[in-house]
Amino acid sequence: MVSASSLLLPSSLRDLASCVSDGAVRVACTTPSSTLTARTSSSSSSSSSASPSTLSVAVSYRATPQSPTSPPLLLRLTWSHTPLGPPTLSFAGPTASSPAVLLRRRKGTRSLPALALFWDLTAARYAASSPEPVSGFYVVAVADAEVVLAVGDLAAEFVKAKFEGQIPKARSIHAVSRADRVVVAAPPRPGAAATTAVHAARVRFAEGAPEHDVTVGCCCSSSSSSSTRAGAGEHGEEEELWVSVDGKRAVHARRLRWNFRGNQTVFVDGAPVDVLWDLHGWWFRDPPGCAVVMLRARTALESRLWLQEEAQAPAFALLVQAFKTPP
Repeated sequence: MVSASSLLLPSSLRDLASCVSDGAVRVACTTPSSTLTARTSSSSSSSSSASPSTLSVAVSYRATPQSPTSPPLLLRLTWSHTPLGPPTLSFAGPTASSPAVLLRRRKGTRSLPALALFWDLTAARYAASSPEPVSGFYVVAVADAEVVLAVGDLAAEFVKAKFEGQIPKARSIHAVSRADRVVVAAPPRPGAAATTAVHAARVRFAEGAPEHDVTVGCCCSSSSSSSTRAGAGEHGEEEELWVSVDGKRAVHARRLRWNFRGNQTVFVDGAPVDVLWDLHGWWFRDPPGCAVVMLRARTALESRLWLQEEAQAPAFALLVQAFKTPP
């Protein structure tokens, strides 16, 4: 059985959950809308905007085979930027202990323990500054004569042409986690204007649920000064963090040098989603660490934040790690 601890997210997530107080949870409701705001900013006019560069996107998928006696499979795709050349793709599965395999060619097939992998990225199209393609590609995995992974807009067409409808699809295939690692350009010198950075991801919090646009934004300065009031940047801008769902702000945290760790709960599709953040490493570590924001849906068995560390059916989690320089 796949456990929540094997979601292939950094182990610090459980530490992040333990450092915030359940008593501080506030509940808000979000109503999906048709428009996603490209940038949300309530900082002063002296702040500058920055588009974070996405280093990597790692998505873990849980496949439930048709046979009730077959255990679920956990498969991971990692899209990464490289210093030179096009983005790369690596694959890990079907167990959490399986090593990641770098797929060096843009198109090919590969036989791995317990499954066969097929991919084609030759016509893939990418969003700006992201290594994850948005169209023109497929990644397909087959295990025990079942399709256990089908990612990309061309996946269904490939499966139909390759197997002529002779093999079934797994009973369910859905993403259980997504981890985005981004680099945010800090102000170039002390005293420079604060930087407003926004990162967006499109996610589905539960199997069969609608997709949502999630935006994480932060306005912060590059350094802390003893002469600067707590929670404000070099020019007096209030440092703040916000999370929006489908263009509607769901979480807004201010005075981040005091509130550098915290959590709130929002409702998406009528179900609770816990939002946690930890910015301690961003300011107070030398060398600097990363800022971490996580959105984690609760399972039906959970009545409070992170009640059980290992769920039989882990809920979806989105993790965003922001660095000042590439790690």
